[in-house]
Amino acid sequence: MKKIFAIMACCAAATTMYASDVTESSYDVLNAPMETPSSASVPASSAAGATEDWKSQLSKMVKVSGYLQAGYNYNSLGSGSSSFQAKRLRLILDGQVCKNGSVRVQIEAFNGIAGSTNGNGQKNIQVMDAFFTYKFNPAFQVRVGQFYTPVGYENYDISPATLETVDFSNICYRMACRNAIGYDFVDYGRDLGIMLMGDLLPSAEGFNYLSYNFAVTNGQLPCKDDNNKSKDIIAALTVRPLKYFNVKAAYNYGEYQTNKDLENEEGEEIPGKYCPMHRFVGGFWYNNPTGLDVRAEYGYLRGKTEGISLAHETGFYALAGYHFGKFLPVVRYDMYHDSLNKLSLNNYDRVLLGCTWEPFGNLKVQLNYMLSMYGKDVREASNNGKSTSSQLQLMGLFKF
Repeated sequence: MKKIFAIMACCAAATTMYASDVTESSYDVLNAPMETPSSASVPASSAAGATEDWKSQLSKMVKVSGYLQAGYNYNSLGSGSSSFQAKRLRLILDGQVCKNGSVRVQIEAFNGIAGSTNGNGQKNIQVMDAFFTYKFNPAFQVRVGQFYTPVGYENYDISPATLETVDFSNICYRMACRNAIGYDFVDYGRDLGIMLMGDLLPSAEGFNYLSYNFAVTNGQLPCKDDNNKSKDIIAALTVRPLKYFNVKAAYNYGEYQTNKDLENEEGEEIPGKYCPMHRFVGGFWYNNPTGLDVRAEYGYLRGKTEGISLAHETGFYALAGYHFGKFLPVVRYDMYHDSLNKLSLNNYDRVLLGCTWEPFGNLKVQLNYMLSMYGKDVREASNNGKSTSSQLQLMGLFKF
């Protein structure tokens, strides 16, 4: 009889299991309401035994979660576009390997990494995360595998499921999620390697005054071996003087293989396998879940070898919003400048106005309007002489 009730309880729990995205805590199924047989039909000892068996079986299960983000997008850039979009479809698997060790796998079904589409131009499936984390204690944890790097808030502390807007800032897309020397497209800010991390100096209010990350990674595309012998070094530090306020700084150094032909002033060929590049992103964030949300970050990216500049980019954004119950109206200013590719449309000043409505925990609806402004050279070379472009997004994000 105990085994029968244990199996029934496990099946019921599996249908209601939910885990949030990478920056959210997993839903605790053990705290969910549970129906138990009445004392009139089953002895109390039998019911208690079934509950213990159920907990034991549940702890061994893989937690399945994820989300779908889909909606409508209009953009006046170039000749203009208007389309319904399946923007993201994430599947997340979390499993407990041992008492202090866990594994996470995250799959992106609408991957847009350059060169990864099929013959019809359709997006393919991509492994985002595949890592093992061992927690010795809150102050010292080790992560190995393919993981999201701690460069900036948006790539590490925030996910699409928790972002205040539909899309990230250009600091995230162009600096944290791209290698300006090795390849010029978004890699989702993932890399293969090992990372040490921890939270220090716990406060009486339930937060830690200090957190750190130190990672050694390939500095290459996700799901791909390194193409040289050099490794990336990434260090990040977060200081929280107050419960809702923190300051973060992250630095990344790496040497990368460039696909460009390099020559010095004398016309001599220069090897391009170990070209150094520096990345820095720093900022602050105040986020009261029932009030004000303010965040700003500044970043720069520099790469030079034997006097030849390979990357020189600067970015900044500032976001402000306020939580009015289920609504979060936001405004964001976003600036980016590429000094080597001066005619690129990535050189812009952009203003975003938006609002997020979250009627319940598993659904949020976002409406964003963006106005991008370009300098004279950019507009004439890349935007048909137009000084601005507009974009409108209406997206729903459905968690499961």
